[in-house]
Amino acid sequence: TMAEDRLIAAHGRMPALLAAIGAAMGHLGHDTALTDRERGWVEAAAAALRSAPGRALLTVGPQHPPELHAAAFAISERIGSIGTTLALTEPVAAQPPDGADSFAALARDLREGHVSSLVMIGVNPAYAAPRDLDIADALDAVPFTLHAGMHLDETAALCRWHLPLAHPLESWGDLRAVDGTASIRQPLVRPLGTARAEAAILAAFAGAPADAHTLVEETWRAVWGDAFEARWRDALVRGFVADSAGPEIVPTPAPITSIEGPPAGEGLTLILRPDPTIWDGRFSEIAWLQETPKPITKITWGNAFLIAPALAAAYGLADGDEVEVAADDLHRVTGPVWIVPGQEPSTVVASFGYGRRMSGALAEGRGYDAFALSRADRPWHAPGISIRPTGERIAVATTQSHQAMDGFDFVRTVDPADPVVRDPPATAAPTFYPERRWDRPSWGMSIDLDLCIGCNACVVACVAENNIAMVGPELVAEGREMHWLRVDRYHAGDPDDPRGYFQPVPCMHCEQAPCEMGCPVNAAVHSSDGLNLQVYNRCIGTRTCSSYCPYKVRRFNWFDYTGDDPESVRAMRNPDVTVRERGVMEKCTYCVQRISAARIAAKKDGRALADGDVVTACQQACPTQAIVFGDVLDPDAEVTRRKADARNYTLLPEANTRPRTTYLARIEKAGR
Repeated sequence: TMAEDRLIAAHGRMPALLAAIGAAMGHLGHDTALTDRERGWVEAAAAALRSAPGRALLTVGPQHPPELHAAAFAISERIGSIGTTLALTEPVAAQPPDGADSFAALARDLREGHVSSLVMIGVNPAYAAPRDLDIADALDAVPFTLHAGMHLDETAALCRWHLPLAHPLESWGDLRAVDGTASIRQPLVRPLGTARAEAAILAAFAGAPADAHTLVEETWRAVWGDAFEARWRDALVRGFVADSAGPEIVPTPAPITSIEGPPAGEGLTLILRPDPTIWDGRFSEIAWLQETPKPITKITWGNAFLIAPALAAAYGLADGDEVEVAADDLHRVTGPVWIVPGQEPSTVVASFGYGRRMSGALAEGRGYDAFALSRADRPWHAPGISIRPTGERIAVATTQSHQAMDGFDFVRTVDPADPVVRDPPATAAPTFYPERRWDRPSWGMSIDLDLCIGCNACVVACVAENNIAMVGPELVAEGREMHWLRVDRYHAGDPDDPRGYFQPVPCMHCEQAPCEMGCPVNAAVHSSDGLNLQVYNRCIGTRTCSSYCPYKVRRFNWFDYTGDDPESVRAMRNPDVTVRERGVMEKCTYCVQRISAARIAAKKDGRALADGDVVTACQQACPTQAIVFGDVLDPDAEVTRRKADARNYTLLPEANTRPRTTYLARIEKAGR
C-alpha cells in the first residue's frame, strides 16, 4: 500500500515478472511477454536496482516456491546486496528430516498405525493443518496422544491427555533470534495457574524432571563455565546474550539460466494468508487483537473473502454478501465478501485464524475456516477456484465503512521535488475563545504520514496502556468501539489501481476545543500545559462533547464492560490509569500518567523536563517512528522541528480548533 510504484499482479505472474527483471538487468533469465504496464514497472524496478549497487534489495514473498527465492537471491548477489542490505547466517531452526514433506509423512505414518505415541507442544494441527492431511481422524489411530497448550483447542479435545502450557510471560526459557542471538526469557509474573513451561515438559519426557529455571541455568552454566555468574547477570540485564549472533556467511548461488515457477492457471486464484491481527488463530483468544481493525479492510472480530471491485461487479456482489468458495469438490467454504479497491481482479484472498471450533471460547464460530481450503501441496494458494453467491447476507463488524477520499484533503500529499504544503493565505478566523499564553512544557504531537504503514501497533499499545475496554462485534457494528486512537485508511483515484493512505487519529487536543464549550458540567477542561482533559467523576454522559468534536475521537462508555472481570484480568491492567465505569466519556490524554511520572522523576532529580523524557504509548510502539511527542515551546525538541517542517499541516483547519496534533504530508510523485 505504501509502495512508491506498486504493480498489481496475479500470483501466477510472479515467475514472468522476476524473469523480466533478471533479463532487464542483464544477469539471468529471459524476457517474457509482458503488458505495457508490467514492462514499464519492470524497467523502473531494474533501473532502481542498478542505481543503488550494494544498497538495493530484491525480495520474494515467503509463500512463493523455492525456485523464485533462488532466482531473487542470485539477482541480489549480482547487484552486491549480499552482506550489505542482506545478511545471512546459518539457519537457527532445526531442519525436519523429510524437508517440506515431513508433516505429510507424519500424517501418513499416523494413519497407517506406525506411531504409538505422539506428543504435541504448543501446536494445533487438528485445526491448522491442510485439510487433505486429515489430522483429526489420524489422531484416533494413535494409542497415546498428549497435547500441551495454553488453550483447550481443537487438537487438545481429540487427545488422551492435555497439559496446561505456561505462557511465555510467566515462565523461564531461552530462545534464539533469526541471526542466532540468544535471549534468556524471564517471567514477568508468577504463574497464574498450574502450568508447565516447554522445557519442563520435555525434561520430564526425557526422564530428568526439573523446573524450567533450573534447566535454563544448567544449559548456560555448561556453556559459560566459571564465568557463569557474571555472564548470567549480564544476560538478564541486557535481555540477550552478548556476542551470541552467528557469523555471517556468504554462500555462492547456484547458476540459474532461467526462472520457472508453477503454471499460472486460468480463472480465479485463491490466495491464503495469515490474518493481520490473530495470525493463524494462535492469538484468537485475545480480545485486544480481535477488536483491532484489519489495516486494509477495518474489519474486526471475523474475516471475509477479499475481492476486487471488478470481480464484485461481475458477480453482482456487495460488502457482506455470502458466497461459497470451492477450491475443488472436497474443499468448500462459505463466508462474506469484502470489496478491496486495488486488488488484482482475478484474485480472491482468504485469511486464516477464524472458524474456530473451541466450545465456549472467545473465538468460537466467528468467521470461516480458511484452512479448509488449503492442501499440503499448495498451502498458500489454490488455482482455478469458483465462487457462488448464496443470496444470503452476513453482518460484518467494521470501524470504517467508507474509505474513499472523495476529494477531501484529510491526507495531504507533496511532491518530492517541492515538499511544501500549499495552504491558502491565512486569515484570522472569528473565535469566541480568548487568546492565552501557555506554560512550559506545552505538549503537542506530530505524525508523519510518509512513515505510517497502518500496522495498528499504536492502537494496541494505547489499549494496553489505558485499560481500554473491548466491546465485542455487535457494538462495534453499531459504531460503539472504545479505541482512543484509530488509524483511518483511505484510497484515492481509480478504484482498480488507487493510491492508498493511512492516518492515525488520536484526540487533537485542540487549543480552541469545542468539546469544552459544549460540556454542561465542565468535565472537558484544559490544563495549563495544553492538554485537553476529561474529568470522569464530573461527566454525566450527555455526550454533547462527542457531538461537538469534528474529529470524532471521543468514546462513550455505554455499558459496564469491566465490573465482572476475573481477578486475573484485573491484575493485567495498568494501575496508573483509572478503570472507567459506564456512563462517562473517554479519550486520548497524551498518556497524562506518563507525563506525571516523568515530571515527578525530574523533580526528584532537581532538573527540568528534557525532550524525550515523556514518550507516549503510541509513540513507543510505532515501528517506523512516525509519531513524535514533546514540548512545542522547546525550540530544540524533535516535535518542534517537525512542526516547523514545510510538510506540516492541520487536520480540518476550517474547524478553527487549533489542534496540538498535526501531520506531515505524505511525499508522493505528482501524477502517480
